[in-house]
This record gives sequence, structure tokens and C-alpha cells, in this order.
Amino acid sequence: MQSNRSAIRPIATVLLLITFSNRFCDAQTTGLVEFSAHGKIQRGILLVDLAHELIILGRDGWIHSLDPRSPESTWQRIEKEAFAAAPAAEIRNQLRSEFGPDYEVLSTKNFLVVQPRGRGERWPKLFEQSHRSFISYMTKRGVKIRSGSFPMVAVVFPDESGMRNEFDRLDIDVGRVAGLYSVNSNRVMTHDGTRASSVMATVRHEAAHQSAFNSGAHSRINDTPRWITEGIGQMFEPAAMTDPRGATQLTDRVNQESLQYLRQKIMATDAGRFVQTAMALVSNDLMFKDQKQINEAYAVAWALMFYLAERQPKAFGQLLNETAGR
Repeated sequence: MQSNRSAIRPIATVLLLITFSNRFCDAQTTGLVEFSAHGKIQRGILLVDLAHELIILGRDGWIHSLDPRSPESTWQRIEKEAFAAAPAAEIRNQLRSEFGPDYEVLSTKNFLVVQPRGRGERWPKLFEQSHRSFISYMTKRGVKIRSGSFPMVAVVFPDESGMRNEFDRLDIDVGRVAGLYSVNSNRVMTHDGTRASSVMATVRHEAAHQSAFNSGAHSRINDTPRWITEGIGQMFEPAAMTDPRGATQLTDRVNQESLQYLRQKIMATDAGRFVQTAMALVSNDLMFKDQKQINEAYAVAWALMFYLAERQPKAFGQLLNETAGR
């Protein structure tokens, strides 16, 4: 990291001067509603009430967006009744019904893990330890952590084909990936078709997203800049970050793939490019939408968040607390 620190340090100074606007929506509300989604009548809490959009948090943790102007949107307010999240047992029964007899639902302290029968405890242990490591790392750096209202759901399909079919069912349009975290469903989805190190790194990345959005490090309602969310996801890709013994050495916590990209593609050719890319990421999310620039965006986002977390932990905590609380 020594060779990159000179390029990273000016950006850390810039980040400390960024003022995040409080875009707290005046339309936020707390009313209980009954609505139709995914072919069934559900109840949830109305988080945002706008003329063109309703955002509802269901009892199972799903976030639903409805257009009240559409004749297909069926909903009504429920008076004099408090919102109550569905208990784990109820969600477990829903998952068993949803995925059928070929799958089992295993419980941990924080997770309900859906997986093909007979796969053992490997996946539940991975998700649980990933979450505990995430919470420990963030707490030590002053990030405000809260307990989630819902059990986190992780779905492991037997192979990539099964996972892609689920993406199609949920209208999730992505390229070739080993897994993902869906903010709307609040689920991590992956497959057990391979145990390649790159696949497991992706799973740890997506698990970090899920932990962040369920612990209050990120908000599922407001827009957190992607250089923050993806930078943190990159931070938790190294296997040592989810090791129960802890990543005690700085080198254990380094994302070697991102570091190698920075050294070979940026620092070796134009050190000033790092600063330019960092400024572009802080300005907007466009680089993450450009296939020619996305690898650079991920690598620089990791460098920014890793530097703050390891060298400026107070600023790191303030940054996450501010963006989550807008």
C-alpha cells in the first residue's frame, strides 16, 4: 500500500470536506396499509407517499414500489393498527412454501438460509460469520449499528441455471454474476455450482451489502453513493475478513485484486488518473454503469473506503452515519 498512499491521501482530504445534503423526504409517513403484490394481499408500513409512487415495507422485509395512479395498484390504509414485522417462524414457513420440498431452510442467529437439501452447515456458517465480522469491523470504527427487524434471507441454488431462473422470476436484469444482493427483496442469492475462490469472494461481497443495509450502515430507502456501497463490498471480499480468528494483519485485509489493478492499470501509467477517477466517483455513479470503466470504478472505490477505514476511521464512521441518516 505504500506505493499508492501518496495518490490516496489528497482524496482523503477532499472527502473530509464533503457536505452531504439532508434530502429527508417530506412525504415520509408511518401509516399501515394493505396492498396487493406478487399475487397476494399483504400488509406493510407506508414509508414514502408521493403522487406518483408509494414505497411500502412489507412485514417480511420486502420493499414494494407502487404507482397509485395505476388502476392495477390495489391498496388501502389501515387505521388504528400498528406495524409488526413477521416473526422468523412465519417467514421460514413462507420460504418453505415458496421453494418447495427440494430445499431446506436452516436458521442461525441472524439468517434464514434456503439451500438444496443435504448441503450441511457450510453456507449458514459462512453467512453468519460474515455478518458478525462486518458488525465488529464497523462498530470499532464508530459506525452506528442497529439490530434489524427481519431475519436476513440467503438463498443458495444448486447451480447457476437455477439462480438465473430466479433472477428472471424477480425481473432482475444483470450480466453474468456469481450472486447478488437485492435491496427490494432483502435477499442474497447465489449458487453452489462451484467453490472457486472468485465465486466465494463475490458471495462475501454481496453478504457485506446485505449486512450494511440491515444494520443501518446503509439505508434501503435513500440513495447511498455507489463508491461507498461498492467500496465496502470490495473491502469484505478477502477471505480473512470473515475468518473467526480475525484479519489481524493489514495485509490480510487488503483486496489484492483491486490493489493489483491499481498498480498495473493506473499507478504504473498515470498516477494523476487516480485522483481524477476518485473525483468522478464522488461526483456521480456513471462509471459503474460503463462496462469500459467499471473495473476501475470498483478498484478506486475500494481504495477510498479502505484508506478511510484503516487510516481515518473517525471520518469513515462519520461518512457512513451521514449517508445512512439522510
